[in-house]
Amino acid sequence: MNNTIIEAHGLKRYYHRGAETVKALDGVDISIREGEMVSILGPSGSGKTTLINLLSCLDAPSEGTLTVAGKSVAGLEEDQLVEVRRGVLGFVFQQFHLLPTLTVTENVELPLTFLGRTPVPNRTKEVLAMVGLSDRATHLPNELSGGQMQRVAIARALMIEPKILVADEPTGNLDRKTGESIFQLFRQLTTKGLAIIITTHNTAFGDEADRAITLEDGKIVSEETPGRPRAA
Repeated sequence: MNNTIIEAHGLKRYYHRGAETVKALDGVDISIREGEMVSILGPSGSGKTTLINLLSCLDAPSEGTLTVAGKSVAGLEEDQLVEVRRGVLGFVFQQFHLLPTLTVTENVELPLTFLGRTPVPNRTKEVLAMVGLSDRATHLPNELSGGQMQRVAIARALMIEPKILVADEPTGNLDRKTGESIFQLFRQLTTKGLAIIITTHNTAFGDEADRAITLEDGKIVSEETPGRPRAA
């Protein structure tokens, strides 16, 4: 698939700290297509978090143009950014953020409550099967492994049927073998047309994406296409 889902030109995010201007992001051009997995790499302070916040509409740019799923984001207020995110973006974080008193099914269906939508049991079963958790539907989080909890978090993000999945250090709390299984799952999801943006400090995992973009001092310093084979 070659349809562009995110398009940014001259993207900047400046902060003022007293008389100092901090250039967290300083002129970035980036485009991401449907069905593409892109990793964002770079050391702390490189602008990685700022870029991911802009691309996921958690923040708006100081300058430049940014279009997400056909909507222009530049200059929008927070309530307008919420509307852009709603039903378009799904989020997965390093911390799983599962509610301990809810079952796997209840945790996965939770985002629909905030969207005012009624869960459809067949859709829940479909998503749990997609992440390999059909046999854990009634379990509580403390009965799961770390990898299984991350899969619950991914299933929760998928329940709203997003066009873009944003994963911020999704393997940071996982061992290498479990992390590799999560990336394998991500590759399978891209075959369904989902665009996935990942931040990671693990360059080996980053190189498993379709493209690996490295930031330094708020600028893109390299963009590589590792060419990993996609999952069938």
